[in-house]
Amino acid sequence: MKITIKDVARMANVSIATVSRVINNSPTVGSDIRQRVLDVLEATQFRPNAIARTLVKNNTSLIGVLLPEIKNNVLDDMVEGINQVARLYGYDVMIALSGGKEESELHYYNLFREMQASGIIVSASGIRDSLFELIEASKIPCLLVGRDYREKSIPSVHVDNVSAAFEAVTYLIQQGHRDIAMLRGAKGDISAGNHRFQGYEQALKAAHLPVRAERILESAISVEEGAASMRKLYDSGPLPTAVFCATDRIAIGAMNFLAEIGVKVPEQVSFFGFDDIDMTVIIRPKLSTVRYSASELGMVAARNLIKLIKGEELSAYHWSVSHQLQIRDSIAKLS
Repeated sequence: MKITIKDVARMANVSIATVSRVINNSPTVGSDIRQRVLDVLEATQFRPNAIARTLVKNNTSLIGVLLPEIKNNVLDDMVEGINQVARLYGYDVMIALSGGKEESELHYYNLFREMQASGIIVSASGIRDSLFELIEASKIPCLLVGRDYREKSIPSVHVDNVSAAFEAVTYLIQQGHRDIAMLRGAKGDISAGNHRFQGYEQALKAAHLPVRAERILESAISVEEGAASMRKLYDSGPLPTAVFCATDRIAIGAMNFLAEIGVKVPEQVSFFGFDDIDMTVIIRPKLSTVRYSASELGMVAARNLIKLIKGEELSAYHWSVSHQLQIRDSIAKLS
């Protein structure tokens, strides 16, 4: 039978209010009574219901994290960074997965509000206006992570996707490549993939190279879709000498497709990815990519969200974490 706080009070011969004060470490309870209640709590292994305490105290030590999915290294590492900082400051973390669906985003954000979460971190890869409006209206401390949202009034932590993509494509150009394709995210998606496309476009223009529509293909962020998009590029005519991909998963799928049909990487086509997931050093050839710390993204987000929760002044409103080009074996230098 489940032990309730009423049972604990009866067994310790005190009021329910006294048990509650002991659980919440109130200094108003005498040492003898406190010890008597603690002995009963230990003997019964009673654990107070967190939601019930929320209704009484009108607040929680809960940070809600709203993600579209959690099946890649980037989001795994980001959540671990959030967890590390949250635990340090005494906060619990609850994760909700929207599947990238608008109705789910709104549902879970409202659920966090109903649970009186202290603050909410939202993965910014694909936020719609409806969620922005809800965030701005709710007044709960909230922080966006994963994309540059300097045009919004909501704090954000991100990688400088435009600059990083510009540097990656510029490196390909420096290696003698002039025909560079891109497998990008869907145009209708407001994810980081669009900013990475902007960096690709800017690098070509800076080198006075044409931005050719037939060299730019959309791809969902998966190995399977990367392979499908590379097949379309292959079927459309002569292969480019290099391909810049919006994510490593897209790049890995594209490289696998070429391997299956006998096209050699990097001898015939060079590849540059983005994110530096674990698979980049397992596949052959090892994939050149943009490296950044997703864990640092999560840690910066959590630290600054907790400052917002506590009403402290922020040193900035938008932060970017550092990135580096990780050059491996998937790029050939053209003479």
